[in-house]
Amino acid sequence: PPPTRLKESKVIWLTNSYGKRIPAFFIECPKDERTGEGIRAPLPGQPQLKGSKSGGMSMGGARVSNTAGNDNANPTTSPSFSTSGEEGMSHHNQVPSTPQIRTSKELELSFLSGRMGSGGGGGSSSISTSCAPTILYSHANAEDLGNIYPWCKFLSKMLGVNIFAYDYTGYGLATDQGDPSEEYCFADVIAAYTYLNQTLRIPAHSILLYGRSLGSGPSCYLAAKTAEEGEAVGGLILHAPFLSVYRIVLESGCTLPGDRFANVDYAPFIRSPVLFIHGTKDSIVPFNHSERLLDTIIEPYRAEPLFIKDMGHNNVHASVRPLFVERLREYLDTHVLPQLRERRREDESARTRMMNRVRSARVQQAR
Repeated sequence: PPPTRLKESKVIWLTNSYGKRIPAFFIECPKDERTGEGIRAPLPGQPQLKGSKSGGMSMGGARVSNTAGNDNANPTTSPSFSTSGEEGMSHHNQVPSTPQIRTSKELELSFLSGRMGSGGGGGSSSISTSCAPTILYSHANAEDLGNIYPWCKFLSKMLGVNIFAYDYTGYGLATDQGDPSEEYCFADVIAAYTYLNQTLRIPAHSILLYGRSLGSGPSCYLAAKTAEEGEAVGGLILHAPFLSVYRIVLESGCTLPGDRFANVDYAPFIRSPVLFIHGTKDSIVPFNHSERLLDTIIEPYRAEPLFIKDMGHNNVHASVRPLFVERLREYLDTHVLPQLRERRREDESARTRMMNRVRSARVQQAR
């Protein structure tokens, strides 16, 4: 069905390499005006935390967490942590005070004003926001943009990140573009990534891929592709991923002809820190798919996985969400944000050197 709870005026239209038009949306997170880092909403019982610091938040945890929930809640339903209220904007600089969905025109103006991305690839330097990463979200099979919007807004609010989500050819508003296929899914994720990287000039190291279930296919493909091209993305989050489609029902031992989304074949080529999330009671994609995929990731890029005891495939239940958010924050704080901060310092130093050279040249010219 067409996306629900989503204004069509906010839809960003992309065209993939096959000429198929697919919809997307961009949620911009609120940012600290001094550091440019995303502002995170507090977990229950915590004071308001700004920036990407975790304060006194409990971090880390065991490999298998003993936090269980029932299996009747979909992660894309409205979260238990309130995201109510009007989407606000600070008056003097137009930075959102809550996560805000953006139009393509607003995003392009944001880039021109130096708020999006962190420079690179030409264009203006956006030093003030270089530590607010953007998640490129690839959704599961029985979902579309309307279904996932509340979940994506929740992630943006709790993690202090921007979210860019898209529909696959044949889904949602793109149902008139033809039947879904693996080839179209790969072309769709490339179109979404190209929009972020080339149109908005968000560098690869500031883009994180998040693939849930079916979305693990295009996410693994893109992570491996960017690594092979020498511009690996900043991170990869795989939520209930599978080895390949055939292997969900048949242990073949190898990728058979006709198999699709062979994540196990792309995983060894990934050069980004990878976080696996899986419920041990997943009855759709067996839990051991994540364990086996983890073994194929090169050691330096393995983040501590989040395997949640008794959680199924289609739920991030209310009782699990605090742990879920805490571990995602830990992943960002350990594997992503330190690199972004270092890049920001390098950009600032380069800008200072450039300004000093310009001043020196003007002084000599005046003499």
